Amino acid sequence: MFIVSIHWNEKNGSFRHRIERVSKPMEVQKKYQDYINSIFHYSGTYKLSLSVKCEGSLPNITNVSYIQIGKAPMKQNGPTIDAQFLTNVLAKYLDTHTLSVDASIVGELPKDSPFFQVQNIAVGSRRGPEYIHNFVGRHLRLSCVTVTDQDIIQFLQKWMSNEAYHNLETFVIFVDHPLIINADLIRQTIECEDYDPNEPEKRPEHFVIDAPFDYLMPIERYSFWKDNVVEIKRATDGKRAFLAIYPTHLQFIAPENLT
Repeated sequence: MFIVSIHWNEKNGSFRHRIERVSKPMEVQKKYQDYINSIFHYSGTYKLSLSVKCEGSLPNITNVSYIQIGKAPMKQNGPTIDAQFLTNVLAKYLDTHTLSVDASIVGELPKDSPFFQVQNIAVGSRRGPEYIHNFVGRHLRLSCVTVTDQDIIQFLQKWMSNEAYHNLETFVIFVDHPLIINADLIRQTIECEDYDPNEPEKRPEHFVIDAPFDYLMPIERYSFWKDNVVEIKRATDGKRAFLAIYPTHLQFIAPENLT
């Protein structure tokens, strides 16, 4: 005996099904996916939502491009997942390009972990600077991250020298309480250009992130015509990026094809 619950979201056109209370859940799930595909003639990619309580074999789903793990407000002693489980998930779904994790990751992820190869990542739990150092994708958002001003300066210097972060487009972090980012120190350390309200045409007016992470990172529009947004350049090719630094968070935006 099994129970299938079906939900259709008219706002975003998504179709969600959930299977529980079944002796062979993976077999039933695969047949159910094939059945749905045959009805709607669907051959695109899938978003997979996993509970932090997920046990046993992972769902036998093909064409998974977006994985969401956990969905609960972050709090002390909140939901957790094992780093090895996260590695196993990404090893099974090799085409994943977007990952959002709203649970504390227990254990270390090695530098060569497939986690850091995912193009778009949002993590809503306390993490250290290694998540910044090892990332090679396009969009990264970290909440409650423990970093120093030197970690941020090192990140910016590596991007400006083209030593790392070659594909990075957006980098947004919120530091863990009670840490405070020293914006003046960072601006004084790196070479940057202030916004000139008399020449606004020198930079784009805004940038819209094209990798939404649902509730962790909704589609956001960042304005560049602000006094607190400075411009930095990559030395090797002149690529431009825009940086906004606040006491508790930082926004780094390097729009693609903008030089």
